[in-house]
Amino acid sequence: MVTTSFRPVSGTDLRSAVELDASQRAVLDLPDGVSAAVIGAPGTGKTTALVEFVADRLETRGWAPGSVTALTPSRTTATRLRDVLAARLDVPTPGPLARTVSSLAFDVVGHAARLAGAEPPALLTGGDHDSVVRSMLEGHEADGTGPRWPDVLGPRVRVLRGFRTELREVMMRATEQGLSPDDLRRLSTARDRPEWAAVADFVDEYRGVVDALPGRRLDSAELVDWAVAALDRGETAPVVDGLRAVLVDDAQEATESTVALLRALARRGVAVIALGDPDLATSAFRGGSPDVLGRLGQRLGLPDARTLWLSTAHRHDPPLRELVQRVTARIGTAGAGRQHAAEPGRPAAGTPGTPGAPDARPEGQPGRDVPPVLSVQADSPAHELSTVARVLREHHLVSGVPWSSMMVVVRSGGQVPGVARGLQLADVPTRTSAAGRAVRDEHGARHLLLAASVAVGRDELTADLASELLLGPLAGFDALSLRRLRLALRADELAGGGARSADALLVEALAGPGRFATIDSRPAARAGRFAASLDGARREAAAGASIEEVLWGLWDRSGLAREWSARAAGRGIVAAEADRHLDGVVALFTAAKRFVERTPEAPAVGFLDALLGAEVPEDTLSPQASAESVLVCTPSAAVGLEVDVVVAARLQDGVWPNLRVRGALLGPDDLVEAAQAGEGPDQGPTPVDARAAVRSDELRMFALTVSRARRQVVLSCTSDDDEGPSVFFRLLPTDAPSPSGGHPLSLRGLVGHLRHVVVESTHQGRVESATAGLARLAAAGVAGAHPGEWYGLAEPSTSAPLVDLSEPEAHVAVSPSQLGSFEECPLHWFVDRFGGSAPNASMGIGTVLHSVMEHALDTDVEALWDAVEERWDELDFESPWIAEAEKRRARQMTESLASYLRDFAQSGGELIGAESTFTLDTGPARLRGSIDRVERTRDGAAVIVDLKTGRAAPTSSAAIAAHPQLGSYQLALADGVVESVPEGTPPGGAKLVVVSSGVRGKLYREPAQAAFDAEMLQEFRDRVETAAEGMAGQVFLARLDEHCEGRTGGSCRIHVVGEVSS
Repeated sequence: MVTTSFRPVSGTDLRSAVELDASQRAVLDLPDGVSAAVIGAPGTGKTTALVEFVADRLETRGWAPGSVTALTPSRTTATRLRDVLAARLDVPTPGPLARTVSSLAFDVVGHAARLAGAEPPALLTGGDHDSVVRSMLEGHEADGTGPRWPDVLGPRVRVLRGFRTELREVMMRATEQGLSPDDLRRLSTARDRPEWAAVADFVDEYRGVVDALPGRRLDSAELVDWAVAALDRGETAPVVDGLRAVLVDDAQEATESTVALLRALARRGVAVIALGDPDLATSAFRGGSPDVLGRLGQRLGLPDARTLWLSTAHRHDPPLRELVQRVTARIGTAGAGRQHAAEPGRPAAGTPGTPGAPDARPEGQPGRDVPPVLSVQADSPAHELSTVARVLREHHLVSGVPWSSMMVVVRSGGQVPGVARGLQLADVPTRTSAAGRAVRDEHGARHLLLAASVAVGRDELTADLASELLLGPLAGFDALSLRRLRLALRADELAGGGARSADALLVEALAGPGRFATIDSRPAARAGRFAASLDGARREAAAGASIEEVLWGLWDRSGLAREWSARAAGRGIVAAEADRHLDGVVALFTAAKRFVERTPEAPAVGFLDALLGAEVPEDTLSPQASAESVLVCTPSAAVGLEVDVVVAARLQDGVWPNLRVRGALLGPDDLVEAAQAGEGPDQGPTPVDARAAVRSDELRMFALTVSRARRQVVLSCTSDDDEGPSVFFRLLPTDAPSPSGGHPLSLRGLVGHLRHVVVESTHQGRVESATAGLARLAAAGVAGAHPGEWYGLAEPSTSAPLVDLSEPEAHVAVSPSQLGSFEECPLHWFVDRFGGSAPNASMGIGTVLHSVMEHALDTDVEALWDAVEERWDELDFESPWIAEAEKRRARQMTESLASYLRDFAQSGGELIGAESTFTLDTGPARLRGSIDRVERTRDGAAVIVDLKTGRAAPTSSAAIAAHPQLGSYQLALADGVVESVPEGTPPGGAKLVVVSSGVRGKLYREPAQAAFDAEMLQEFRDRVETAAEGMAGQVFLARLDEHCEGRTGGSCRIHVVGEVSS
């Protein structure tokens, strides 16, 4: 069961627990007003030193609470540090003691705007920024306008997310470097980089677009730029007034904007204490400056700034410290390097979440010797995740390590959902960072957005969109119930004499309330409720409701709040998924509320455009599920964390490290170098240097990952014919062990093991023990433990025949087409008849051609083809190329059909019946069918014609002579139940008209079945009655040798597999 737990923390406990080493104490001993870079290896207590520095200044030196603040690289790390500081100090402060750089800049800029009597600007989030850039690029392509991009950056490149990402990076780097569009054009000429001139033109237009938006919008780089200007003008905000020192945690993540803001604060006399490790930077490819720590005085204009080195790695024992050193030794120094010499130390008690935290095991739980490093090289991704899951479960179950004290790190955000779900399926509760996913990618949020998009008129309701909505959580359909609904709509249409496709009917039915009322079925009732909800959203939007109100109406009417909340209170993967769905919905409503508050007059379409088109995940302030679970994240989300066990997963060759040089399209790093070097000759890095820098960046992310662990690091990968292990495995000790096998340590695995013992073991004692174990698990409600859930043990639900032939009025419905199916394989007939078979495109084409032949008034091929094309849109195809291929085939069959009709007309024959229906009772059988054509030849005989469009029509004389459909039609004709045939008309036999292929110069084939005499008619009558008796039974045999096991096997094949039916 997923539980949430808290560890009580008090300020007194924290103050009494911390014992600093000499290098940490040196940080606290810095004189007032002195700036310093504090550099330390992972686990040396940088955050602990920061917390104690703040406590020392406020409690010992008597500083005012507003005189010191801490900055962190992200909102998550700021929240975490703020909570630790609040617990440590236990004193009131005028504001948060920890915040992000953007938060500080926002306060400064907002205060400056209010001083000027203007409205404070709003932050243009990453998603909003990407949306504006994308809209501009799409507009340029549609209108043929915009900058002149180099040929290598053609339209196909400019639609890529990677291009937009680089374009946004270049724009922000230009802002950080103070480059105007004219500066960009000069650098473009000096460095022969025409793409920078195009960027300059784009920036000119971009500024006009952003200025036209409601309220002033600034991206993160512009926000800091404005804050720096305000500080230099003396327009200080209350948060800066009286500020004596600013501490920067994880300063290796600092961007040029951060450095600029720190420089401006330093000019005002504020001491800057930057703490971090250049070896752990994860944002260098996003404009980060890992060298800021090694060159702090130079970068901030503070020649007297000091550099302090922390000497003891409290987090790591010697083996883990050795692994981290082996990684960091291969990284460029970034102006530092002495931190590599830090020695491992015994972990000491300290601030939670910082070095020196107490052991995470519950009290009383015995420790367990674990190898500091494990290597997992599995033969498949599934085996890799199952092995990792077992390692995590062993730590949790045997050593008592909380789930929240374990972490799985992967190289890219795209890998996170798959790894998290794989671990969930292996009974490991997981959580992911909400900031790593776009809102539109969340299951519930996406369908709310799609429904709202239809309601406000942004998107037209198409067949595909209707199906997606019905299959989503708002309507709750699965594929089978949707198919039943489509069939019911189609049947209702045909009963009313219509001919529209199921797609068209579905769209029409969802266009308003009450349109499913004529269909009496559960799927129709459910679809009707969703249609009513969608109509309610339309009416709300038309009445002027905000997008927040429209979304809330859809959510409230769906009933999902109760359903998902109940699931989230349960256990296992279902509960975890419900948690994630609820988190996504909360994030959606948070975004909608922010949109309405910022732009109350803006149309809802703008919000939907932004979120449905957003590919950049947004940071969110919405609350998230805080359950006891394993975090699955990327290295950047692991900044500032430490746990007992870290798994670096999916360490594949070519994936991590990813040595592809970044910025190859627009060169943001080259632009920074050019801006700093001026318009002189190109002094930028060579390709070798660029690749070496990328290698160092990848090593930094790997060093950050492995250094988060207090007890064990696990490296895992898949090693098979397609994938190989990363070169990072070479950094492991040669004696690094692999996890031992054994029991999977999960309830599912335990149930499977005990059931195997019960079934296979010959040892009575083991059987009795396993049976007792299963009984205990079953009593606890563990799935699969109770014999009532085991396949093969339940009694048949019924042994009654399908039709009780002892009843006088009993009849067995037999169709000519199903007769052959039953004779070929009774099991196949039963599964197809009662389980249903999915229609395919070929069946649809056959239906269209049968209809065309029925209503054909002439033999002109173009007239017939026009009739086919009129109904072509009724057909569904899996892809456009299949549709095109099938249309060519349909054209060929139409030409064959026209050729047959011409030849028949020239023969002097006469059509006396089309789609002639009949019903014939014989013995227990009620034979019902419809004959495509009944033709009268020149000599007056009635010939039955059955059109075949399939590729596998029978050709042999024996197959035609025994053909069940043709025989059924002949029997009906002989018994006089075909109303279109005048009484006394002599029989002329029956034939197939096969239009899929021709023979002997003809475009078609017409294999014929001779007219039945009295004996043949009786034989066929007996055949129908025998089949009817078999169809009425309770046992249906599989024709293994003739049908189920061969290439012709159909839907019956699965039922002859031992594991399914034994």
